[in-house]
Amino acid sequence: MTVIHIDIISDIVCAWCYIGKKTLEKAISLYQKTYPGGKNDIFKITWRPYYLDYHHQHNTSLVSDGSSSSVDKSEVAKVKLAHMSPERLEALKQRMDRIGRSVGIIFKPGGKIGSTRAAHHLINLCQATQTGNSVEVRDALVTRLFEAYHELEQDISSRTVLREIAVEAGMDAAQVDEFLDSFSSPEVLQESEVDREARQNKEATNTGVPLFIVQDVHRVDGAQDLMEFVEIFGKIREEEGQAEA
Repeated sequence: MTVIHIDIISDIVCAWCYIGKKTLEKAISLYQKTYPGGKNDIFKITWRPYYLDYHHQHNTSLVSDGSSSSVDKSEVAKVKLAHMSPERLEALKQRMDRIGRSVGIIFKPGGKIGSTRAAHHLINLCQATQTGNSVEVRDALVTRLFEAYHELEQDISSRTVLREIAVEAGMDAAQVDEFLDSFSSPEVLQESEVDREARQNKEATNTGVPLFIVQDVHRVDGAQDLMEFVEIFGKIREEEGQAEA
C-alpha cells in the first residue's frame, strides 16, 4: 500500500480550479481501477488557500446577507475580459462550457462574487478537526462550495449560504455558528494563519492556480491533463516498491 499526498493550491471562484478538482478525481479513479495494486493505495489531499484578486480579501470580514460588498459575476467578467473581442469572448465561453461538461460541470454565469476568505477559513477549520469522518466532511464541504459558486449561482461570501453548505456537508451546526459569529468580529481583520499561507502561496506560485503538488515533489500546473496525474501516481508507487525491495 502506498500513501500518496496531494496538496492543492486553489481558490473557490477559479473555474480552472474546479475543473482541476474534477480531473484529479477522475485520475484517482482511473488509477485505482487500472494500475496493479492501485486500489489499495491511499490518497491524502490537503486544500491550500489562494486568494485571487477578484475581490478585496484581507480587509473584508464575512459578508453578511444583502451586503453591497458582493458584486455580480458578470460585472467582474466585463472588467477582467475587457481586452477581448466579442468573438473571442464567445469562443472562450464555448471552450469553458465544453471542458466543463467533459468533467461533469455545468458552468452558470449568474450570481455574485465576494470575498472567499471565510470559505477558506471554513475549509481550514474542517481540515483541522481531528475526527473520524473529518476527511469526508471536508471533501463534501469543498465540493459544495465549488458547486454553489460555479453551478448554482450562489454567493459563497454570504453567511446564510456558507452555513447551509457547511451543515449540509456534515459540520456541526453549533461549531459553524460559532465560527461565523467570530469571523464577523473586528478582530478577524487581523491577518490569520490562513491569510499568511494564502499570501505565501501567491508569492511562491508563479503560474497561478490550480497547482497540485504530489508527494512534495511533483508539480502539476493547470487542470486538464488527467494522464499526467495517473503517470505520477504510478511512478510514486514503483519508486516506493523499489525502495522496499
